[in-house]
Amino acid sequence: MKHAFRSIPAACVLAFFSLNVVTPASSANDAAASKNWAGWRGPDGLGISSSTGFPEEWSAERNIAWKTPVPGRGHSSPVVWGDTVFLTTSIEGGPAPEGHKAIDHLGYDLKPGYLHPDSVGADRLYTLKVMAFDARNGKPLWERTVYDGVMYDNRHRKNTYASSTMVTDGRAVYAFFESGGLHAFDLQGKPLWSKSFGGIGKGGMGPGTSPVLFEDLIILQCDQEMGTGSFIVALNARDGREVWRQERTTRRSWATPLIVRTAERVEMVTSGAEVVVAYDPRTGKELWRANGTQSHPIPSAVAGHGLVFLTAGSQAKRALAIRLGGEGDLRDSPSVVWRYAKGTAYVPSPILVGPYLYLMTDSGIMTCLDAVSGKVVYEGGRPPVPATFTASLVSYGDRLLATSEDGETFVIKTGAQHEIVRTNAIGEPVYASLALAGNTIYIRGAQHLFAVRAGK
Repeated sequence: MKHAFRSIPAACVLAFFSLNVVTPASSANDAAASKNWAGWRGPDGLGISSSTGFPEEWSAERNIAWKTPVPGRGHSSPVVWGDTVFLTTSIEGGPAPEGHKAIDHLGYDLKPGYLHPDSVGADRLYTLKVMAFDARNGKPLWERTVYDGVMYDNRHRKNTYASSTMVTDGRAVYAFFESGGLHAFDLQGKPLWSKSFGGIGKGGMGPGTSPVLFEDLIILQCDQEMGTGSFIVALNARDGREVWRQERTTRRSWATPLIVRTAERVEMVTSGAEVVVAYDPRTGKELWRANGTQSHPIPSAVAGHGLVFLTAGSQAKRALAIRLGGEGDLRDSPSVVWRYAKGTAYVPSPILVGPYLYLMTDSGIMTCLDAVSGKVVYEGGRPPVPATFTASLVSYGDRLLATSEDGETFVIKTGAQHEIVRTNAIGEPVYASLALAGNTIYIRGAQHLFAVRAGK
């Protein structure tokens, strides 16, 4: 999740991605990466699995290996390492103490008193939990409460207080709840360390940005309100010690940073409405900045072919491609290779498969662009029934999976034509993005965690 209303949270790149200038920053080999789904959109932040052994058909009666109840609400995606699946959840309790209310927000006119009509939550108590399940049979392994009490800010009524996807390096798992702090556990649930960043306000819309791992660092993008107090920070993953911090002036965002490797260096790209900024993830040094997304940065970026692709779709529909490897101020320069002004989503992130960049609106209408040129390959690809989407696209082989809030997953063939191969349903709403690990598709529904596996 990682996103404002989703869980919103990457994976190994397919063989044809070897032609790209950009390569994944993950150090895991292909076999390990296909077995694990270590963070938001998989180990490389791209939403792609290198495995192809997933069932193409499932329902309540077919190919569901197991389903297990999950208490509370959360839009965070499942994270998988070996035989363990990790999730976060938020459980609503009784009323908050009399007099407690969410922080005041500035509007776009920078005047206080802004209140979104769908902003709710701070009038209740909440319990925030980290949970672990056996990937083989769905059996609960452990759960830990990391926070219990009043909330600093409201959330969108569609959002949850557990919408940031966890991340793991195989030694520990890290759960980020924004105002609820960052918490590290070993894989057996032993608490290792916790870190508080104080209150993080986002216009009363709630959390969504997910943590990313790079080498021995865990990195958090903490953009808030109208820019005052925004920052990006790197912590030592072993002990939570702060390694570097950069102040930012960008307004609230829910996008997760993307780490990519060019031929010369590693770049960490951060989406922002006012400006897109790339940093050296080891030091926090700014490498370049380019045009922002203009709309709220909720979708996460993807990269390939020497380019990074960013989208947004709240106030305006925007997609742009920026060439990696630059230096300094690149705004309105030739490094901004192309722009496209329709077809993007408020929440779901795009996906890059081979030469094609796929955009999807919140109603599931698909646009396919040539990634290098930005030219339209097709547009107007529609789901077979009216639907709304919060989950981001994921892919394996020549298949895209688009999962609606009704819990229907549309299996779409990649390529230059829009072709829906199948429609599969689990029978309950889905807001979290899917995880693809080993030969299993993990789906977090509104009440259950499902494992979809062939032959079950």
